[in-house]
Amino acid sequence: MMKRLYILLFFLSLFTVAYPQFDTAFAKSNIRKCADSLAIGFKTKDWELFARYSYPALIGALGGKEEFKTYMAMMFAPVADSAWKMYEPGNILQVIKTEGDLQAVIELKSVLEWQGARITTVSHLIGESWDGGMFWTFFDPEGDRPKTMLIKPDLSDQIIIPLKKETTEPVSTVPKTKN
Repeated sequence: MMKRLYILLFFLSLFTVAYPQFDTAFAKSNIRKCADSLAIGFKTKDWELFARYSYPALIGALGGKEEFKTYMAMMFAPVADSAWKMYEPGNILQVIKTEGDLQAVIELKSVLEWQGARITTVSHLIGESWDGGMFWTFFDPEGDRPKTMLIKPDLSDQIIIPLKKETTEPVSTVPKTKN
């Protein structure tokens, strides 16, 4: 009888100190969906959609949503839609739970053919969710932690911001012929 009591007390003590495990699969699924929506907004120049998934503090720093949309439209107006050969989220590298939010790092892969060059880039987005991983917003830290801290001062020390990788090569506009 005493042995059963000790076993019961042991398991009860485990349950009182056990913390619920953070479900990264759920968070990653929603990171992917929200990052895909951000990319679609960018590719289609739907700046309203793009703003919905952009980090609010960044939007505020540019003067609000309307100013942000105007800025994005102005910055990318010279680039034809057909110049973007790829603009899509890649691997989710980190998901961190903090006291106030969830934070993530996700790759962003792009290929731009413009002005005779093919620019292939793997950059990284910082994602944040305030609602347990349902909805995510993103910004590009440009591989620079000090700049990132200006945008998001409460960035977790556990977040590792990889360096941006970019290659540029000439694009031949003359079709190759066989001899």
